[in-house]
Amino acid sequence: MTKPNFVTMTKSELKHYLLEHRNDTEAFYALMDKINAEPNQKFYTVDEADILENLIETKRNSKDNL
Repeated sequence: MTKPNFVTMTKSELKHYLLEHRNDTEAFYALMDKINAEPNQKFYTVDEADILENLIETKRNSKDNL
């Protein structure tokens, strides 16, 4: 069985693949490379935990309303 070309897969496709092949470290690192290559990543400090908590809660509520 040949492995898929992880470079051409989307982030979503890689996540789905990893759910079915949890021990595939090559796929995991390919996903991490894609995530790290994304621009505008926001990292929060411990002091900004309230902001992050509010963002997560807002996101959860928006999914519930769909």
